[in-house]
Amino acid sequence: MTDSYTAPVSDDRADLGTHGRELILDARNIGVDFKVEGGIVKAVRDVSFQLHRGETIALVGESGSGKSVTARTVMRLLTKRARISPRTRITMSGKNIMALGDRQMRKLRGNDVAMIFQEPMSSLNPVYTVGQQICEILHLHNRMSPAAATARARELLEEVQIPEPEARLRQYPHQLSGGQRQRVMIAMALANLPDILIADEPTTALDVTVQAQILNLIKDLKAKYGMAVILITHDLTIVRQFSDYVYVMQNGEVKEHNRTEDLFASPVHAYTRHLLASEPKGAAKPLPEGGETVLEGRDVRVVYTLKRGGLFRPNFMDLVAVDSLSLGLKRHETLGLVGESGSGKTTFGQALIRLIANNGGEIFFDGQSIHDKDRKQMRPLRSRIQIVFQDPYASLNPRMSIRQIIEEGLIVNGIGATSAERVERVRQALRDAGMPDTILSRFPHEFSGGQRQRIAIARAIALEPEFILLDEPTSALDLSVQAQIIELLRKLQDEKGLSYLFISHDLKVVRALCHRVMVMQYGKIVEQGPVNDVLSHPKTDYTARLVRAAFDIAA
Repeated sequence: MTDSYTAPVSDDRADLGTHGRELILDARNIGVDFKVEGGIVKAVRDVSFQLHRGETIALVGESGSGKSVTARTVMRLLTKRARISPRTRITMSGKNIMALGDRQMRKLRGNDVAMIFQEPMSSLNPVYTVGQQICEILHLHNRMSPAAATARARELLEEVQIPEPEARLRQYPHQLSGGQRQRVMIAMALANLPDILIADEPTTALDVTVQAQILNLIKDLKAKYGMAVILITHDLTIVRQFSDYVYVMQNGEVKEHNRTEDLFASPVHAYTRHLLASEPKGAAKPLPEGGETVLEGRDVRVVYTLKRGGLFRPNFMDLVAVDSLSLGLKRHETLGLVGESGSGKTTFGQALIRLIANNGGEIFFDGQSIHDKDRKQMRPLRSRIQIVFQDPYASLNPRMSIRQIIEEGLIVNGIGATSAERVERVRQALRDAGMPDTILSRFPHEFSGGQRQRIAIARAIALEPEFILLDEPTSALDLSVQAQIIELLRKLQDEKGLSYLFISHDLKVVRALCHRVMVMQYGKIVEQGPVNDVLSHPKTDYTARLVRAAFDIAA
């Protein structure tokens, strides 16, 4: 994309002095470099912004534009490899953040400023219950008694609309859905009612109906307590509905900033216009008649046993996550599986490819029964069946380089005669997924959330599978990269005859990519059919509510 706009961007806001609110955060000339193998990466360059009490500003831009690094600089949560520019000045409520010691910063975090991170599974401690982790924050900052902290933790879970909060307090993060984990993170951030809440993709893992609920919750709390919010997101629908002022970032620089309504009405910079024009478009190509079925599930059932009550009087109950569901996926077809978080979408998908055990029903892949196969018997089929998980940070080994991550599957499955041939396959997979092929020696933590998701897709397609389970593959991606990934998936499907089971809460992407769609609620399929029929003329109130929330988030 050509960049025709070269005028310098002012450090001061366009609405300077016009709204009369108290200035609570003033960031000037934020610059951050990272030492990497082979040189220096300039992640953020001379970024300035201001935040006033009771307002929401949005930092938007493609993955890798420097949004999250900017926010982490405010929190002083950068890695040791980061070097902050000596010109950087950040003033929060009269305090010079850059001059504070570690102990003072720990006190500031949580009380004055809190942050909701993008990937909840990597931010929550897997060995402590949800209740213990929320109570820890309350103990540290408020010296609450254990009983008072537990009561407050339950209130916080109720505030973020987690069902059965009493039971959730005793559960571990892995026992919650992706959306529920994100809501726990929001509850933890709001625990001490900070003056500033930094929300880094706060609704990435949430379905469309809960997105609106959570954003309205943050909006209500902001109004109630005079809290200020920095919203980092790639979803321009959210920006338009919930922010007062917008900063557009590209390649570590602010390219344009303005009041939200003015920026959307008359964007000046070519990059801003490109972002505003980026939305999933097109539709899946019609399927040929009489195609063969590649994956079939018949009356698949998954049941979990939940423990309630205390240690001496335990009470066990069965939770039916997948309630006798059937599914047929044809070769070359993309089938969408949608529904709210906790509806059983991911559980159903993982049961179909035998990543988790099913408690009943039959499953067939390419005409061969797999419901009766154990892990060892499934191994020869694994190169033909791949998955891209929802949380790329949790699914990529942090101790392995990008080359090792992608090459591991090739080695295990005996693909590639020589090391050079395997490396070329790795490079080609990265190129296909829209990543440079020069990153082989780098590690997952050196990439943005969207870049990590593309690496996860590269790992899946390197094995040249016949079927891919895509579990929220575009949830961490900005709009323009979403469009690239959709085109990539279409291209791979055309060239290699791939079949996809596409799990998502983003109905815009589902409409652009899928042939058919199945709508799930409470472990059951409530509606299914061709994607245009279901999304244009929903037959159930539940589907209609999903559609309204997807295409008008303020509804």
